[in-house]
Amino acid sequence: MNDNRIIECVERAHYILSNLMAVKPGEEVLIVTDPQTDMRMANAMASAAHSLGAEYGIYMMPIRGKDKATIFPKTLELGMDACDVFVGMTTASGAAIYNNHLKELINQKKLREVSICLRNIDNFTRGGALADYEAVYADGVRLQEIWRGHKMAHITTPAGTDLTMEMNPMEPIIECGIAREPGDAMAWSDGEVSLGPVIGTTEGKLVIDGPICYYGCPTIPVELKIREGRIVEVVGGDPNICKEIRRQIQEIKDSDNIAEIGIGLNPESLFNGDFEEEKKARGTCHIAMGNGFYYGQPARSTVHIDMVQYNPTIVFDEGTPEEVLIVKAGKVVCLGD
Repeated sequence: MNDNRIIECVERAHYILSNLMAVKPGEEVLIVTDPQTDMRMANAMASAAHSLGAEYGIYMMPIRGKDKATIFPKTLELGMDACDVFVGMTTASGAAIYNNHLKELINQKKLREVSICLRNIDNFTRGGALADYEAVYADGVRLQEIWRGHKMAHITTPAGTDLTMEMNPMEPIIECGIAREPGDAMAWSDGEVSLGPVIGTTEGKLVIDGPICYYGCPTIPVELKIREGRIVEVVGGDPNICKEIRRQIQEIKDSDNIAEIGIGLNPESLFNGDFEEEKKARGTCHIAMGNGFYYGQPARSTVHIDMVQYNPTIVFDEGTPEEVLIVKAGKVVCLGD
């Protein structure tokens, strides 16, 4: 069969490993898949690693499902201990970056990582994948500099979100498509800066009008009531999604925890209903529930669910001398949009 898409995969894979991750001869590249991974993408990454003189291995882990998405087999965690570059390509098993042991290895600067999880071949080769990543990363650095040291965030949206949180004092995390040094992390396609709130400080109303990890696009925006950092009520909206969120909160420890605020920076990302694509789109905001270990929280839930909001306005340290307008109606005004 003639498959022209493999040409796009090979080109993007080589760009990721050679340019954005600076893979060197002799390094060990661990590529992690599951039974739903499009192996055109995984094989392209293996081919790119081989062409760069690196060792590679492809590991297939079981499908975990959304409730245990961050739990890895012990043999995989041993492989993570030995590799230089970790490539997470699971399509049905959650974002690898939220595995606690992987985050510990990143913190210890033992490896660098790219998450290509929950993504299909279009995410891999088109839309946000075609951005100028040097420019996106430069914007990430600028936003990190502006964000650094600010304490409070206030997020509002036309759909009705009105949320405040105290942000962790840790360094805002840049995930903008470059990870060349041990301890660096990126996703593909990419383009965001993010941070976690201090446990117990998020308050207000969250209305999700964009796509939600695992649950898709709500037919009616989903409204959540947040108190002391946790979802205390699923007020209403898309009935199927509301039912699933209620079930999740009842059954999965700490899944009601508010774990992250992220701001998208990629001008090429598509608004196509895919949460992985849309959460990176320039001027969107995503709030996550569940595991916040990656963002400096002690909570270690087995899920991390990103929820996208459109056209947000985000203000840091509102009403103080340090006040700064970050995003206004979906424009990243602090960067000149």
